[in-house]
Amino acid sequence: MRSFTLPSLRYSLLLLVLLAVLPALALILSTAREQRRQATVGAEENALRLARLAATDHERLIEGARSLLIGLAQLSDVQMHNSTACSALFAEVRQRFPLYTNIGAIRPDGHVFCAARAPHSVENVADQPFFQRALAVREFTVSGYRPDRATGKPVLTLSYPATDRGGNTWAVVFAELDLGWMAQLAEKAQLPPGTVINVTDTQGLVLARYPDPGDWAGKSVPQWPVVQEIRRASGAGTLEAPGLEGQPRLFGFTPLFDPKLSEPVYVSVGIPRDGALADADRLLIRNLLWGGLVMLLMVVAAALVSDLLILRRVDAVVRAARRLTAGDLSARAAVRGADEIGVMARIFNVMAERLQARVRDEETIKEGLAERVNELDMLNRMGELFQACLSLEDAYGVIGRLAPRLFPTEAGAVLALSQGRNLIEVVAKWGTRPVNSAVFSPDECWALRNGRLHVVEDTGAGVLCDHLPSPPPSAYLCAPLAAQGKSLGVLHVSSEPRSDQGPAGLSQAKQRLAEAVAAQLGLGLANVQLREILRSESIHDPLTGLFNRRYMTETLEREVHRARRAGRPMAVLMVDVDGFKQQNDAFGHDAGDAVLRELATLLQGNLRKEDIACRYGGEEFVLVLAEAALESAARRAEQIREAVKGICVPHKDLLLGPVTVSIGVAAFPDHGSDGGTLLKSADTALYQAKREGRDRVSVATPPEPSPGSP
Repeated sequence: MRSFTLPSLRYSLLLLVLLAVLPALALILSTAREQRRQATVGAEENALRLARLAATDHERLIEGARSLLIGLAQLSDVQMHNSTACSALFAEVRQRFPLYTNIGAIRPDGHVFCAARAPHSVENVADQPFFQRALAVREFTVSGYRPDRATGKPVLTLSYPATDRGGNTWAVVFAELDLGWMAQLAEKAQLPPGTVINVTDTQGLVLARYPDPGDWAGKSVPQWPVVQEIRRASGAGTLEAPGLEGQPRLFGFTPLFDPKLSEPVYVSVGIPRDGALADADRLLIRNLLWGGLVMLLMVVAAALVSDLLILRRVDAVVRAARRLTAGDLSARAAVRGADEIGVMARIFNVMAERLQARVRDEETIKEGLAERVNELDMLNRMGELFQACLSLEDAYGVIGRLAPRLFPTEAGAVLALSQGRNLIEVVAKWGTRPVNSAVFSPDECWALRNGRLHVVEDTGAGVLCDHLPSPPPSAYLCAPLAAQGKSLGVLHVSSEPRSDQGPAGLSQAKQRLAEAVAAQLGLGLANVQLREILRSESIHDPLTGLFNRRYMTETLEREVHRARRAGRPMAVLMVDVDGFKQQNDAFGHDAGDAVLRELATLLQGNLRKEDIACRYGGEEFVLVLAEAALESAARRAEQIREAVKGICVPHKDLLLGPVTVSIGVAAFPDHGSDGGTLLKSADTALYQAKREGRDRVSVATPPEPSPGSP
């Protein structure tokens, strides 16, 4: 059997079939429910009918007993209190009517003088309610069921007073009727199997039960639902309730005889609920089986028909759609027909053909878009790196790393104008021979001449720049690097020879990329130059060109840390111009500035590359000598002091001089373990030189150990 290829559609069709038969199923269930309800009502009515039949039969027994007692009361033996004769007569009557358990006569004093069943002892019933009632009402009475003194079984005592013509009672004739009539009723009425007959009073005392396998007779069940309904109804009625044994039953109940004659006693007939509903249940099962068979046949027929006419054709379209979804753009649905499925297949095939063409176009666009995205990412990355560059050398390194990735199949170079703007030099290049030489004149590039992009798509017919290598590339472009109207250099990109003999020109996308890269490079290089200028101004003294005090503080701490980590010495010289205030007062501040500039030039010329000269403030200077021991620093200080004495500073028409300086020397770690302590030690040594007469070098003394230190 072919596996389901469209389970959702197949199940939907089957669901429609099931939904179509649901009304029939609902009708079957509704009919069964109504049949069960009618069966329940019929069973309850049947139970009530049987209960009334029992009451009617019981009434006939009582009426017969009444006639019998009236006849017996007229016998002379009874009137004469002839015990022997009337007892024999009553015994004969009892044999003819076995439902009577006893027949007898009672004197007015309550003594039973005549009985069909001989008593075990002399019996006096003067205290019995039935006897007292017979004497009181002087007519036929029914006592109600009470336990027999001899057998203990419930008996119904019927009594009739024998009176003379004057109305005097000389005897009370009675008969005791047992419940054997219930068995006769069951046989005569042909009760349904499992039917029970109960006789109870209103207090819930079970007087009799047929059949009674549980010996319920004599037990009190006041909470039994049947007893509670009898109290509420006060007459005939029906209900559904559990029997005394717990089995669900349908009951009908009615008074057993006229309550005016005696205490209320009720007979109830209980028919098993399962038995009463058996026919309805069998009919329901039969209808469900037939309905299920019909439903199964409909489902099978629907499955076969839908598979032949719908599912196979839809499955062909679905398989083609799945192949198309999986990437097979050649998938087509081979379905014929003018119906809806055939139209759907033709529309699908047209859609697939258009999709195949569109995907081819999108793949081409996607490849170009991916390349553009990568280029934009590289441009953003270049801009981010330019923001972190501290010098043009850093920026040139960034260009050298990223430009080949932007133009991987082309050769190229980035060229920057010199400070004099008379030369242009290569600062980054990639590929094979992008330019003719590393340095050339700006006039050799048409892009710098015109100040705009210069593109040559065919070097055999275009205007060429003089800086091209020989032989020139097949195509190239030069894009000027500019920012804020200032030219900074040029970006050169040229085509590389191709091994596949394909076109080696520069596409429009490459030209646009070159323009974007040139704009990014121009802006980035301008920002780096600006940061270099700002940084230089922030760390240099504008008068002398030396490093300022802030830079000296940062550098001194760094050099102390480096010396401590390397375990090497270093020294600090603090230089102060002698008599500088008097010179300013005598010749003016311009003269003092000229002296400071000349002194700064001398200090810068007498230092090594790794040494640092700073203007500390006013006429004071600080020299940081890396890896210099104390003796070497002292000699350097003497050399500087001697060199300063030979300075002659021209100022207007005068030669200012001679100039002398006092120098304080301190070394790490002899005079301090951090920059502040070293600087303080050098300053102390400087003032020592001042006190000793100036124009001299003074070496700091080691600090005295603090009390308690080792």
